[in-house]
Amino acid sequence: MTRKSLSREIETVNLRLNSRQMQFQLTSDQSKVAIQKLNPYLIIGIGLLAGVVTNEMGWRKVYAFAGAGFSFYPFLISRFSPDENV
Repeated sequence: MTRKSLSREIETVNLRLNSRQMQFQLTSDQSKVAIQKLNPYLIIGIGLLAGVVTNEMGWRKVYAFAGAGFSFYPFLISRFSPDENV
């Protein structure tokens, strides 16, 4: 590989990295705003409920149940989104 092609490849990888960093920063900022909108008592209540459920069911069952829930999440978001007219 020539010096010029290596330089081009480094520049391409650098641009991809910068775009991924910008996407990550945007997602991080959106998450912070969403969490700040939540009632603190709701967060505490959900954490308490999660602790009780984990204690009763065991962490493996909760982990499996959560995994199944996350697999359905994109379907639920697309199905109940008010923006789409399906």
